[in-house]
Amino acid sequence: MKGLTKGKGKIKWQRIKTALVSGIMAVLPLGPVLSIFIMPSVQAANAVQEANHVALNQLADKLQLSYQLTASYLETCPAKETLCYRSAIELTLPTQLSSDKLSSDKLSSEELNHGDWQIYFSQLSPVYFVDAGDFNIEHINGDLHKITPKASFKGFVANQVYRIEFYSKGSQITRSEFMPNFFVAMGDKAQVIKSTQTRRDPETGLAEQDYLAPFNAEKQFLLAKNDATPFADGQYLAEQYQALAADKAPDISGKLIPTPLHSKRLDSAPLSLAKGYRLKADAADFKGRQSAFDYLASLGFAAKDKGTPLLLQLDTQAPKVASTEAHDSEMKTSEAYRLTITAEQISIRAGSEAGLFYGLQSLAGLISLSDDQLVAIEIQDQPRYAFRGLHIDLARNFHSLDFIKRIIPQLAAYKINKLHLHLADDEGWRLAIPGLPELTDVGAKRCFDLTEQTCLLPQLGSGIADVNPVDGYLTVAQYQEILQLADAHHIEVIPSLDMPGHSRAAIKSMEARYHHYLAKGDKAKAEEFLLTEFTDKTQYSSIQYYHDNTLNVCLPSTYHFIDTVIDEVKKMHQAVGIPLVHYHIGADETAGAWVDSPACIAMKKQKADELAGLHSLNGYFIERVANMLADKGIIAAGWNDGMGEVRPENMPAQVQSNAWSLISDNGHQIAHKQVNLGWKVVLSTPEVTYFDFPYVSHPDERGNHWAARAIDSFKVFSFMPDNLPAHAERWHNSLNQPFVSDDSHSQLKPGHSFYGLQGHLWSEMVQSDEQAEYMLFPRMVALAERAWHKAPWELAYDYQGKIYSQQTQHFARQLNGQAEQVLKQDWQTFAAVYANKVQPKLAKAGVFYRIAPPGIRVEHQQLVLNSLYPNAELEYQLDSGPWQSYRQAFKLNDVKHIRARVKDGTRYSRPSTWQNPRE
Repeated sequence: MKGLTKGKGKIKWQRIKTALVSGIMAVLPLGPVLSIFIMPSVQAANAVQEANHVALNQLADKLQLSYQLTASYLETCPAKETLCYRSAIELTLPTQLSSDKLSSDKLSSEELNHGDWQIYFSQLSPVYFVDAGDFNIEHINGDLHKITPKASFKGFVANQVYRIEFYSKGSQITRSEFMPNFFVAMGDKAQVIKSTQTRRDPETGLAEQDYLAPFNAEKQFLLAKNDATPFADGQYLAEQYQALAADKAPDISGKLIPTPLHSKRLDSAPLSLAKGYRLKADAADFKGRQSAFDYLASLGFAAKDKGTPLLLQLDTQAPKVASTEAHDSEMKTSEAYRLTITAEQISIRAGSEAGLFYGLQSLAGLISLSDDQLVAIEIQDQPRYAFRGLHIDLARNFHSLDFIKRIIPQLAAYKINKLHLHLADDEGWRLAIPGLPELTDVGAKRCFDLTEQTCLLPQLGSGIADVNPVDGYLTVAQYQEILQLADAHHIEVIPSLDMPGHSRAAIKSMEARYHHYLAKGDKAKAEEFLLTEFTDKTQYSSIQYYHDNTLNVCLPSTYHFIDTVIDEVKKMHQAVGIPLVHYHIGADETAGAWVDSPACIAMKKQKADELAGLHSLNGYFIERVANMLADKGIIAAGWNDGMGEVRPENMPAQVQSNAWSLISDNGHQIAHKQVNLGWKVVLSTPEVTYFDFPYVSHPDERGNHWAARAIDSFKVFSFMPDNLPAHAERWHNSLNQPFVSDDSHSQLKPGHSFYGLQGHLWSEMVQSDEQAEYMLFPRMVALAERAWHKAPWELAYDYQGKIYSQQTQHFARQLNGQAEQVLKQDWQTFAAVYANKVQPKLAKAGVFYRIAPPGIRVEHQQLVLNSLYPNAELEYQLDSGPWQSYRQAFKLNDVKHIRARVKDGTRYSRPSTWQNPRE
């Protein structure tokens, strides 16, 4: 109510208060003096609150807010910052606000406009410098910022544009990094500003940000002076597509994804799918059989009384497929299978239930929805890696139970066997824990509560509604439903509740619990699970700019909390008969915490000998929790940076580490070091496995940018996971500059290798289930190919150690100098199988996969269109008129739009431009 205590507002307020008091005195009987004065005060306060509420709603509804990225990088930044970008926010109120509901003696619109309001918004990189004007911007925490009017602001004038120019640290370059859902607040009330909400484009199904001004390649594309990233317009895409195009369509009748180890066509008539199959009486029963049959039925191949006989034979003495590709001896027996298809019979033989399940998945993989026959074929197969995973972040932005249930059968279809669920982070706790209801009552929702006793403050453009689509959590029953569905598809669920960093949701939830029980006078219960030391005055900033997101690793209550959570998660697994095998503790990004913690200072003195040799207290924490897990029969997993802070001799015998360090920054050295310790190292290389990055370097493609500006399906397909440093010959860093990988002193020990490969979907910029599916598919299919099958063109790892660069050309010289051609031919087959077999199945299952936009090139004054995948349906629209199907090159006219579409015509790619915006 600050605006109502200054100048004319004070005079008006006195008049309103006098009128209200006079009116009440006239109608009330005489009574105690106290009541005479209290009642007018209450009504006056209510009148002001109502006025503020009216003004708040009107501001939220009518205020037009526009965000502009004015320079994606600056050679010289204000206040001596080394890396920054410049932005501007423009505020326009098309009409004056009304105060009709306050009283007949109205406050003027100017005074209402000048009320005590703030605008909150998410800015991933913190604002640190604001140009002179009528407004301030304050960084609150994480990405949350607040705009407030200065004393010089005299209120909104209708249709006047108020411009706020400011500078932010770091960089933002894709449109999805500029968050929606700004909200205006007055007192303890807030409303989302309508003009900053996204809308869903009816043709593409993608989110549109009307509040965000268009980007161009001149000022809003590059990250530095030496940034050589190409602008992926239609012309650039055409060149890329053409370089990978096939001279003639490959024969894919006996092909599937992932590629089997061995396959050969048989001299037999094809199998008729229309006949269906008939399960032989002696067919083995096994876990996952019904799930596999259900999937086959969804593809039109169902059980029929007179169908083709189907033999499923579980034979533990079955001969194993000989290959050096399997990196785990147990895996050779656990997932190998032999599939034989003729016109007379289908036979699947395996030494394990998993092998039989994958044999049925390969049968499904051979099916094309446009063909009712299968060629006669024999397949002998086994996987490359024991661990073939997908990580899904449900913490930053929640994704629904239906989404997870829709994804699991798709993962199984391509033989993915691990689902790593990221269930807690700074922005949300997404799993109900019996006995600790505050974790979800408070930590699973974001709203406008400055005390954070009922919810977390908004982050990542989450909005503030009580029921928010990006918030929510899994109940115990829902989590168990996921466990059972995953288990029926031979997928292990790996829960991850990040700690000790990335723990703000847990910390604030337990603080709310503390205050609740302290108010009841129960100090012991208040402190039982407390993760905060209130006397710790350490000042730090996490990598996401939080100053309070790291739990205190020196408090006994911290370990009591962790022990309780782990026990409850383990009970959820045990209750449905599915063991908790791996538990991912996160264990990363804690720099700067605990420096001034009294508890930690005391512990360092008390346990000096026990802590000797540690780089940080984070290492102590990981060692302690990893051994806590081992005592419960659970394998600890964590990210490689945190795991690198431990003393290996103090870790349990079995440890899993996710290697996510950048290859372009010699990250292979860290990965190799941890493999050489005997740990199970899963490749989580950001430049190729982080599916929250854009498909191509275009601002309209959703994603982050710090590790890579583009990760398309071909990059994932062409990954050589056994030989990380060799990618220096083929890749560039995030500025599209070459780099050198030195493996001369960090080589793997002979006989040591990686345990597996995992794709990752972090959700900071993924705000719906559809966006999640768009980011996953088709890249996840390409990752499944590399996780299961080692291609002949992959450069073998040199255990002697080498230095790799753009000049060394070890990859190109292999296979008699034909490696590039063999890779291209392999991609052409993969692309054809994806386009003709996989994509129609994804569509049938309702998966919102990405449609690649067309490439466009000019030849002899004609436009020629092409696509990344064969048989794509391409369309163009002239300046006026209907969309036309592309069949052949056409005259260079004034083309308005060019796009691709799915075959049923219900969804389209984002449009391509055919003229480089820089020209």
